[in-house]
Amino acid sequence: MPADALLADPILGRLEGMALSALIPHVTRRVIAAGDFLYRAGEPADTVFLIQNGALRLENGQGRSARQVEGCAGEEALLGLGSHSASAMAETETTVLAIPAGQLAHLAGRRRDLREAFFRAYAGRYDGQAQATPHAAPDKPQPTAEGLGPLLGWLLTIALPLAVYLVAERLPLDPAATDFLAIVMVAVVMWLFGLVPEYVPPLFAALAMILLDVAPPAEVLSGFRSDSFFVTLSIFGIGALMVSSGLTYRFSLWVLGKVPATPFGYNLSLFGIGMVLSPVIPSVVGRVSIITPLMIELIEISRPEAHDRFANRLIFSLLSGASIFVPIFLTAAVPNLVVYGLFDAQTQFAFGWIAWLYAASVFGLIVLASFWLVSALIFGRARSFSLPRATIREQRRLLGPVSAPEWAAALAVLAMIGGILTGPSHRIDVAWIALAIFVTLMMFGTLGREAIRAQIDWPILIYLGTIIGWVPVAAITGLDQVIVTHLTWLGESMRSDFPRFILMVSGMILAVRLALPTGVTVILFTTALFPLAAAQGLSLWLIGFIILAVADTYVFPYQSSYYLKLRSDLEARGLAHVLDERRIIAANVVMIALRIGAIYGSLRFWQHLDLLS
Repeated sequence: MPADALLADPILGRLEGMALSALIPHVTRRVIAAGDFLYRAGEPADTVFLIQNGALRLENGQGRSARQVEGCAGEEALLGLGSHSASAMAETETTVLAIPAGQLAHLAGRRRDLREAFFRAYAGRYDGQAQATPHAAPDKPQPTAEGLGPLLGWLLTIALPLAVYLVAERLPLDPAATDFLAIVMVAVVMWLFGLVPEYVPPLFAALAMILLDVAPPAEVLSGFRSDSFFVTLSIFGIGALMVSSGLTYRFSLWVLGKVPATPFGYNLSLFGIGMVLSPVIPSVVGRVSIITPLMIELIEISRPEAHDRFANRLIFSLLSGASIFVPIFLTAAVPNLVVYGLFDAQTQFAFGWIAWLYAASVFGLIVLASFWLVSALIFGRARSFSLPRATIREQRRLLGPVSAPEWAAALAVLAMIGGILTGPSHRIDVAWIALAIFVTLMMFGTLGREAIRAQIDWPILIYLGTIIGWVPVAAITGLDQVIVTHLTWLGESMRSDFPRFILMVSGMILAVRLALPTGVTVILFTTALFPLAAAQGLSLWLIGFIILAVADTYVFPYQSSYYLKLRSDLEARGLAHVLDERRIIAANVVMIALRIGAIYGSLRFWQHLDLLS
């Protein structure tokens, strides 16, 4: 069995069970007839071979040769030489296990002793005389921006802020509010044209606000002490423990062993896990970070090509499962809890967790059907892929019994779920429950420094912390009141033509989302529309739900922190080429239209519930 051969090898056998288990799906068996070459000198080296039985004759360019009946051959692929320095011919019929170098390199990057052992075996093969010292693989050149797009983007970063100042002269705007609008416009242009990484524009905006004295530094950087920041940080930490302990990997293998071994089954598993986690993990970023290892494992095993449809359908299923049910469950995201907190006492009493779910149920069913329709239309005709059940059994066998860190990760998740579900009793915010669990894990050494450093996406946290500060800055500059004043005309549409109101407010929310994150947009529109809804006698829950349903969408990557997190994880595993952003964007646009359609499709049900006359 491949697992037994890996365990018996003196070098590969040093790996822990989870690492060996992760290698199994990528290992293939080859049989080389006597006299045939496994590889020749000068050929590209991308695979390491483990000899199971038989014998290989290796001969380098200097005429030196060696006979090998065990261990590995082709280490050049792992050591960065790029091509084989020797030829390998089978003296007798020989069976080898072929291991892609990329998978070994990922493991060797974390185990220096492993790489050194491979080098010693390679260097001492010919009478103990070392070969040329392998050099590190050259870094891949970073793609440079080409064409007129970036140039136009930089020109607009200069022109649009100037336009804001010209227009502001005709509006009753405070100078600080004008500066704030101009700074936000610069950040939006940087995002839209991809001029810099996504976390840079909000950092630039924070610095500009402080230097221009738009608001006090404490308010500009207030996002770093917000509930949302600590919820995200803590869930990242819990997710880091789940990944580093191997619990996520073990759970992934269990799921793969239960679902049908078909593309539909794999998409259903990713989507279903996100849906199940939605009521108990109040962060889309946290849910995505927990599920992503399973998706990456599936993508790697399937050996995808660039812009692979099978892989992108998995990506779309993961993102949708973790996000499209956000408006459905009260505890699915922090903005939901914020909206709930803005309800009056009567609305809060009427719309607890169950009542909220029931009122949103028709919308949820329509959105669920919309997802499967969009998934089939846009990602259809993807290649077939099936992971053999025997491979999964081998992987699970190598993992062995559940380890202490895995138990700790499982207890952390259960504590998180229990803390959320018992919230009405202890009245402790989700942020502090999550932070308490995170701190406890660190205090007892369960979550180590390396896991915190490697598994937590700090650029995304910087992005989140800086952009949340835009809310108090808008309040300080008076910009929020200006917006509220200019939205009073919407109150008449609420009462006289509600379908028209839905269309107008949806368009406005989508426009604002080009510049502001979901949480900020939700706060802005609830602040403006709740007083109008109360004056018109409309349900605050209905208005808040519509805002949440439309605001929790995105088209461009910079609009979604969880999409950026997933893309970052793919890049870290060398899978950036797999992502087809154009197809993902097209699917998002269609889903936004269908989501707004789901609001219209729920109107009769809401009338039945007396939420709408």
